[in-house]
Amino acid sequence: MTRENPITMDEAAKMARCSYHTIHRAIKKGELIAYKPGKTVLVMENDLMAWFRSKKIHAVKIGRPRRMLKPSVDR
Repeated sequence: MTRENPITMDEAAKMARCSYHTIHRAIKKGELIAYKPGKTVLVMENDLMAWFRSKKIHAVKIGRPRRMLKPSVDR
């Protein structure tokens, strides 16, 4: 269960099982909301979980394979 709990970027990376740099990139892109009261960058736990859920991969249907091109005959 998530709460409105501020966590550091290191803690966020551990919770999401990704690197610190991934969290930092998401913040720079504007995908993840962060707060900076002083020198420490904090992320709300609910915002982290929402960002994490937005990264869900959906199954993709695989179509038929491409046809093989016949080698060209030099005339």
